Amino acid sequence: MTGALSRRSLLIGGGSIAVAFGLGACSLIPPIPKRPAPTLDDAMGWIQLTPDGRFVLWSPRAEMGQNVLGGLRRIAARELGLADEAIEVRVAGTADIQRVKPTVGSDSIRELQLPLATACARLRDEMRSRGITPPALRAVTALRQPAGAAPAHIAPPQHHALVTGAPVFAADVRLPGMLHASVLRPKWRRELGPRLLGWNQAAVSAVPGFVAQLVLPEVDGPVLVARHPSALLAMRAAAAPRWQPPADTPDANALVDIDTALARGRFTQDSGDVQDGPWTVDLRLDVPMAAHAAIEPRCAVARFSAEGLELWCATQDPFFIRDVMARDHGFALEKIVVHNHHIGGAFGGRTIANVEREVAFIARAIKATLKLQWSREDEFLGGFHRPPSSHRIKLRVGADGRISDWWHALSSSHIIFTSAAMPAWMQSFTNFVGDPGTARGQQPPYAFARQRRSLQLTRLPLATGPWRGLGAGPNVLAIEAAMDAAARASQQDPVAFRLQHLAGAPRLANVLKRAAALAAATPARVAAAGERIGRGVACGVYKEQSVAAAVAEVVVTADRIRVTRLWCSHDCGAMVDARSVRAQVEGNLVWCLGLVLSDELTAPAATPEQTSFAQYSLPRISDMPEFHIDLVPSTEAPTGAGETAIVAGAGAIYNALAAATGVRPPRLPVQPEALRQRA
Repeated sequence: MTGALSRRSLLIGGGSIAVAFGLGACSLIPPIPKRPAPTLDDAMGWIQLTPDGRFVLWSPRAEMGQNVLGGLRRIAARELGLADEAIEVRVAGTADIQRVKPTVGSDSIRELQLPLATACARLRDEMRSRGITPPALRAVTALRQPAGAAPAHIAPPQHHALVTGAPVFAADVRLPGMLHASVLRPKWRRELGPRLLGWNQAAVSAVPGFVAQLVLPEVDGPVLVARHPSALLAMRAAAAPRWQPPADTPDANALVDIDTALARGRFTQDSGDVQDGPWTVDLRLDVPMAAHAAIEPRCAVARFSAEGLELWCATQDPFFIRDVMARDHGFALEKIVVHNHHIGGAFGGRTIANVEREVAFIARAIKATLKLQWSREDEFLGGFHRPPSSHRIKLRVGADGRISDWWHALSSSHIIFTSAAMPAWMQSFTNFVGDPGTARGQQPPYAFARQRRSLQLTRLPLATGPWRGLGAGPNVLAIEAAMDAAARASQQDPVAFRLQHLAGAPRLANVLKRAAALAAATPARVAAAGERIGRGVACGVYKEQSVAAAVAEVVVTADRIRVTRLWCSHDCGAMVDARSVRAQVEGNLVWCLGLVLSDELTAPAATPEQTSFAQYSLPRISDMPEFHIDLVPSTEAPTGAGETAIVAGAGAIYNALAAATGVRPPRLPVQPEALRQRA
């Protein structure tokens, strides 16, 4: 056990207090996530043959619903000559394998396929050389790479556990003597300076099951500790904390207004040039802040001992969590073990340490094994969010029917260099290189004679960071809205207009043609009384690798917008598991529905107004359209499927609304009233 209760207060009695929560007592420079490329030596530690003849695969990537466990198991089974079910696959923690890159960027299969397959081939050959032949092993003669679409179904290895309620999540962890904690966090970020005026300590201590009340400088608010979770609920209700709001509480969404940035005339990043003159299209589009809204709230368990620290959590990067624990508590890395678990939704939101830091500081202070379960409100207040973005795209179509000048000015906040992990002074230095997450997708795949891209980054009073697809979702949506507006302004077919600008992008042109043909094969819906119907198209490239195109059909009435059908053609290279790829495409298209029609986190006073699913609008089953997914067969190396379709679906939906109504709303999410008057 390290540390003591110095600089901490165990509060049991009553009395008024005023506490200003600061940055805590940790190093000013946070650990930097390490992202080593996987090697064959790494992969040799992922696959094991146990003494009783069982094969165990330690997944170097977290499982958060994308079925990476099934895909990696399929790769291993092919090389070993086994049925998939003969391999037990487990989520790896820091004690199970060497450091690996976190689960980000839709690159698990792309990066892991070759080293894992090679390691399994070596294991197979080694077993044969020693005369070891498990009964399930079949003859395989060469390193096998998937060619084209794999068999239609891989049974996800985690499904049985999920259906039967087996303990696979961090919330399922039960340890002897474990206590439970909750944090009374303020509505505002701690760096804004909210002050805790007090809470009803006497009422809290009177709750049966009460253990302690603590104030820790490293935690956002007072900490309640109980013997069981139900006591925490009563303690939270009894606490009634009183906060003095910070003095400066600006509207987070309004701080990124693009016209303000343009009037100032300078940007964080600015490249290229265009010619002055009248513009064919001058499009403004504002995309608000959005929450991850994962179904599973965060949870972590910490246990200190003479040997060090053990932590149970569900994270996209267990090795980064270990680095943070080492920094916070002064332990050597080998004294820290992070046990990782299945994640009930992450989408980029579990790339840093938040609940993990809190639970470790609390467990160290009370000298007991501790579980900290975030509430839904904690998720909205304590997590980070997709930053708002404000776009203005100006373009000119020449006499030849092609775009000669293109200027995309973007104002947003940080994503890769997230304010959830970086202090303001450190984040300001990153502005010299911009933010590749915020700018992701801002480079169009189209050929223009002249192009300018401008980016303004502003630190916001709410924490911002990675959200599915990072900047690619909003940025490509704005690009595709402008391309569609340019086609219609110059009286050209939207598909043909795009194709004439895609001479150097054959893969993207191919999926665009396929998606358009797929949709054209289905007759357009006939409008009933009071309905306006339209179809829209969009396409894009994700991380300069995978490509997708989509066509959307929408029905607009006076009080409802309904996406009725979505066609999507998707090329991510060779597929290990076509069914999981299809599921990823459909999931991305659902996110596209939210991006255009529902996702919005408002923060007019520097704090989220929405702190529950009752307040935060998400696409529902009743909102789902018919999905028609075209997976392009390929023998090329995998290029990633986890986030690609988000660059196509949102633009298709937005352009379909414009086709149906003649209106291009300047702000998302689009509401029916915004479409009632034709522009």
